[in-house]
Amino acid sequence: MSEQQPCSSADSTCPDKREQELENFKSIRSPVMRWTLYLLPPGIFITILFIISYYDMHAGRVMYTTGLFTAAMSLIAFRILMRKIPETFAIIWDRKVIIDCRRNSGPEGRLGSVPDEHDASSVDEQEELEREYLGFIQRLEGRINSPFQILSGIVFSLFVLAWNYSSVAEFFIAFVIGIMAWKMTVTAVYVWKMGKDFCFEPQLGHADRCGGLSPLGDLCLWNAIIVTIPAVYLGSWIIIGMITEPQSSYFLKSAEYASLFSELLFVPVFFALIAFFLPLWSTHQLMLKWREKKRSQMDHLEQCINKLECRILEEADSMDEKEYGSVFRERELMEKVYRQHRTIPVWPFNISIITRFLLSQSIPVFGIASQVLNFIRRMP
Repeated sequence: MSEQQPCSSADSTCPDKREQELENFKSIRSPVMRWTLYLLPPGIFITILFIISYYDMHAGRVMYTTGLFTAAMSLIAFRILMRKIPETFAIIWDRKVIIDCRRNSGPEGRLGSVPDEHDASSVDEQEELEREYLGFIQRLEGRINSPFQILSGIVFSLFVLAWNYSSVAEFFIAFVIGIMAWKMTVTAVYVWKMGKDFCFEPQLGHADRCGGLSPLGDLCLWNAIIVTIPAVYLGSWIIIGMITEPQSSYFLKSAEYASLFSELLFVPVFFALIAFFLPLWSTHQLMLKWREKKRSQMDHLEQCINKLECRILEEADSMDEKEYGSVFRERELMEKVYRQHRTIPVWPFNISIITRFLLSQSIPVFGIASQVLNFIRRMP
């Protein structure tokens, strides 16, 4: 019997430890917490239907049920975020935008070229890079499921003691929110660490129009959406007070909470901005350096186009038809490449992602703006 050879990541027949690690990645290890997140939203929706069916839906009860709906939607968005974590890091690796930082000895900084797969040293570097990435994923899973999440839940549940009225259900919901906050924070921190611990070589012509790094932007978008959903609730009730008839029950209920909601509204809007932009800042810095490198290449391409144009003008009489066609096609190809890559992205999100983020902020921002205008009008 032949001796079994050790498994290498360079061998295509070898089980990929990274893929296995990502498949086994658990954003929520606790079965109790996992089932809670699955069952709580349907339970909330059933409660809302029960209230609508058996109770008179006056303004106060509508405010209460829409608050329950907001909580359910936040939980659903959180589940999506947890599912996207391993998917995001798998896609980023598969797109081969992560490279070995040691290949960056040039003045461009933490950017480099794609390694040669047939070079022995490059294969060794790639294997080491994959081990580092695997370690990064394992640390992320460990931090996101750290016992400190329980402490975070306890701290959040203690805030309920400051309320005039509190129930066991409210303590439980606050505890769940605390655990959610821990996992969301760890996710944001590790997206930021991606730009610190690894080097990127974005793909200039990638279909996502941000170098193949859009999964990072999409992950941060969902992190921000979870924070934004309560802001939409607060902003909506402020707007209801503006569009309903004065002295109506909805107007009075909105006016009763307008001051409190206006103050609270700043908190989720601020944290939504932080959750979206701050984790991506380190990647943004790398992409700025990448743009400078690509700009020098684009400038060189522009010079080549200019030389070909000059050659066509100067040698038009001496060129035969075949040579002229060859030079002309070469110039057209260079121009096409130049036009396609004239705009170089510097953020790991595209128009679709930033549009969704801005749309999610529209109602909260409108609510804030309306209260600012009311304050200005009341000034002497």
